[in-house]
Amino acid sequence: MKKNYIFYTFLFLFSLSINSQVVVGEGTIVNANVPIEPYYGYSYSQSIYGSNQINASGSITGVSYTATASTTLSTSGQWVVYVGLTDKEIFESTTDWIPVSELTQVYSATAEAPTTISEEGMVTIIFDVPFEYDGSSNLVIAVEENQAGYDSAGDDFYCSQSGQIVSMYYYSDVTNPDPTNPPTGNITQNYPNIVLEGITQDCPNPTGFSLESFSATSAEISWNGGSSEAFEYVYSDTEPDGAGESISTSSVNIDNLDSDTTEHTVWVRAVCGDITSAWVSYTFSNVCPQPVFNYWEMTQNGAIFNGVNIEGVIGYQIEYSTEMFEPGDGTANVFEFYEFPNELTGLEMSTTYYFTNRTICSEGFYSDWADGGNDGPDEWTTMGLTCEPALNCSVGDGFNSIVFGDIDNSSSGCSTGGFGNFTNLTTDLAQGETYDVTMETGYGDQYVRVWIDFNDDYSYTADEIVLDNYIIAEGLGSGTHTGTTQFTIPSDANLGTHYIRFASSWQSALPENPCEATSWGETEEYTVNIVESLGISDVDPLSLRIYPNPVDANNVTILSPMSGDKFIEVFDINGRKVISTIIFNDDLDVSNLVSGFYTTRVTIAGKTSVAKLIVK
Repeated sequence: MKKNYIFYTFLFLFSLSINSQVVVGEGTIVNANVPIEPYYGYSYSQSIYGSNQINASGSITGVSYTATASTTLSTSGQWVVYVGLTDKEIFESTTDWIPVSELTQVYSATAEAPTTISEEGMVTIIFDVPFEYDGSSNLVIAVEENQAGYDSAGDDFYCSQSGQIVSMYYYSDVTNPDPTNPPTGNITQNYPNIVLEGITQDCPNPTGFSLESFSATSAEISWNGGSSEAFEYVYSDTEPDGAGESISTSSVNIDNLDSDTTEHTVWVRAVCGDITSAWVSYTFSNVCPQPVFNYWEMTQNGAIFNGVNIEGVIGYQIEYSTEMFEPGDGTANVFEFYEFPNELTGLEMSTTYYFTNRTICSEGFYSDWADGGNDGPDEWTTMGLTCEPALNCSVGDGFNSIVFGDIDNSSSGCSTGGFGNFTNLTTDLAQGETYDVTMETGYGDQYVRVWIDFNDDYSYTADEIVLDNYIIAEGLGSGTHTGTTQFTIPSDANLGTHYIRFASSWQSALPENPCEATSWGETEEYTVNIVESLGISDVDPLSLRIYPNPVDANNVTILSPMSGDKFIEVFDINGRKVISTIIFNDDLDVSNLVSGFYTTRVTIAGKTSVAKLIVK
């Protein structure tokens, strides 16, 4: 089977005691297929950890791996773990497996005691017998997983990247690989983040490196030094032979970056009295990267968008104009922002704009301008109202006034071009309730149809008609005529704000196509806000629990004692439906929602509850 992943931006936090563990790797790489591949039935991997990475010796009593939040191991719990010493530093080919005969089996799960994962996403393997590590050899750890079946596509383990090939892996839905004779595998520079239990670094290696800021000539690097208060660093492509420059803080500013390259390496080690930790390298680029957008949607007055917050940069710029322009020539408007997601507002409705963007890495230091194809600003058009059919109301046809709910648009007269945009006028209408509407016209025999755009797709359809070809002053001609009738809001109408369209046609029924013009008549649009019926809002038949709420993560959990698949609808403050999906567990993906207030409607087995959701 083919494997597809959806990548999300996330923050990985892990705390530990440096007195009983050694941590190797803090990366956030996923889809690396090591130590196991949960999305396939069977897998086998080997990873090499250098002695300089470990910087300790003694009895290793277990290992721990950290998985993504969705990982369960529900069908990936039959682990066997092997450990060994090796002089090998890299895997040289896809068949260069270390013979399992040179390794020691330290753990084997059983059907009665499968490998499990904690609520925090940790897989902890306690060795049957401690493994003695000499501190000078490299360490190889092999993991096989033998349980048939596969878990979800997003189930993965966090990994880090080495500068060389340090892992091999194989996975299959059909073939369970034999470690004594493994098949041709795959090689990678990635290795699983691991905690080695039971051994201690006398002087812990620096961890948690971060690129705080950078320019074309300088960079500020920080790290976690633990209990160490002194460090040495060297700016070099190769590991230092001797001492480095001494500093007393866990950060350094490199102000002499080599102008001939954009890839730079800093080596740092901790100083603990008379001893030091191993040298730890941190490689970074001082190319100012172009912004990474993964979502862009035009609204009536702007654009909402999301992307990747890039480490070390200070912000981003969007240039835009109603005319094509040369990026950076000073003729376009500039919108500056500092993080994703974000929103650009203040644009005109139904107007075409041209956009380009770039990253601000430091003062005066920018990326190249970016756009789709990097061939000049991209063309996008703000949303307008629905279609605007051209009608003629110059001799009295159409509407002199419309009154319903809290809207009183008396003496509106004939709209220019026969289309009246009154969406600034709004009223609340309740699910299941019936409302009077009074319309006045200047010419009789006016057929009237009314739609409400309940699904907010800016297209009026037959199932959205709430008044169908009501006739004002049937058989009459010129003069002031008034008609009062009623329309009912469906009891299951989508909550929130929607457009409502009134259309009239002289002496003939309205066309099925709401965009089709007629010879005489008028169209007017307003805004309605659908609310719950009186007394309904206090009833929660599903006893919903939604958490975290407010949410600042990619998922929210929706719990109900009622079992069954959950049909989820989420509406923004403008009443637009932004999510419509069925979930088969309790987790709803809200990663594409921008910050704001939302209404969440949940239906299980024909019963519906509505709750508020706040996205930070």
